[in-house]
Amino acid sequence: MSQNTQVKTKKDRSALKMVIYITVILILTGISLYSAFSSDTEEVVAAITTANPWGLVVMGAMVLASYMIDGLIILIFCRLYTRQYTWIQGLATSGVGAFYSAVTPSSTGGQFVQAYILKRQGVSLSNAASIMVMWLILYQIALILFDVVAIAVEWNKIANLTMNLFGYTFTMVPLIIFGFGLNIGVTGLVFLMSYSHRFHNFITHYVIGFFGKIKLIKNVERARESIRVQVENYRIELRRLQSNIPVTVTVIILFFLMFALRFAIPFVAGWAMGGLAEDPSVSTFFDGMFFSAFHQMVTGLIPTPGSSGVSELFFSNVFSDFYNSPAMVSAAQVTWRFFTYHLVLIVTAILTLFYRGKGEVTRKYANRQTFFNIQLETYLDRKRDVETLYQTRQLSRKDIIRKMEDTDSYTFTGDAKGHYRVEKDESAKSKRNLG
Repeated sequence: MSQNTQVKTKKDRSALKMVIYITVILILTGISLYSAFSSDTEEVVAAITTANPWGLVVMGAMVLASYMIDGLIILIFCRLYTRQYTWIQGLATSGVGAFYSAVTPSSTGGQFVQAYILKRQGVSLSNAASIMVMWLILYQIALILFDVVAIAVEWNKIANLTMNLFGYTFTMVPLIIFGFGLNIGVTGLVFLMSYSHRFHNFITHYVIGFFGKIKLIKNVERARESIRVQVENYRIELRRLQSNIPVTVTVIILFFLMFALRFAIPFVAGWAMGGLAEDPSVSTFFDGMFFSAFHQMVTGLIPTPGSSGVSELFFSNVFSDFYNSPAMVSAAQVTWRFFTYHLVLIVTAILTLFYRGKGEVTRKYANRQTFFNIQLETYLDRKRDVETLYQTRQLSRKDIIRKMEDTDSYTFTGDAKGHYRVEKDESAKSKRNLG
């Protein structure tokens, strides 16, 4: 098979998968809408159509603000590598990534595409991979911390959350705890493997080998290589983050703000439609925000594209007592889902279709494997870069200047304010030799 034929086959498969995902989204969305409107149709429609228009504006503004914050986070990371990057570029990268995350199972497509968008915006691919890994690390840390606060504050109310499925009612506590445990377990495992070579070797040799023997893992060597690359990438970027503590703290705070904006939308939806079970207050605001955190813990367990169907189902159960009637629950669910998913999907699809950046558009299917390939391809460059960063941080500015002046081709000038200029000097070596 020729190379052109292979490329065409991959493109055809990518297009087919995208069509399948979008079809699944449309079918599950249709089922969810039918379920929401099938009972108490008039009340649901009335609640939506008579909602306070300013409440709808606020929800749209909150969603937009959350993506503006994400664009700012990307800008902060990019400024570690280049001063030419702008916030508008970061917002575009966030938007395109949001589209691919919204149409792929478990949001697996976003980071790969964002890495290539960054490349088209003038960031090298190795730096783009570094940025997206750092983004993922701090996103996971911030989300876990947010979830810890939610569980600590709302523990008594968690115990009363129930779910009705196919006529059976059961408590949601195990699902919430399992979702939270999975998040913290996977993240903690990778962190522990990043800091302990002995534990890393134990997992890759014995645990993966055992899973291979019982046929839970088909390709043991591929699994070991994947884990090795992921752990090494975490190790590299953790060291980089440790070298930039102000950036790390700032980004975690911004992630908290982003979560707060997105998670508070169910409260605003209930307020706009006058459907909250309790009077609007600071307490009900935080209840709605933390219930959204529980909702996110559970929906992450089921990998449908865009969490379609699953997200609506769990919303109706998590917020069943948050609103004053079943019809209001349905109305709030439809409104919330429109602003947080469907509207985002439409806007980011248009952005993805027309945004070009600086280079040619790269049409590739995006999933965890493709992002893994980017990390693998850029590993050595990023490892060398972070090692240099650590070495230079051990030196003062004067030490760095002194060491660089001892090399062959650069001299330095400075003023009283501590501003330095590096100038190439071809005669420096000959002058030292004559001395």
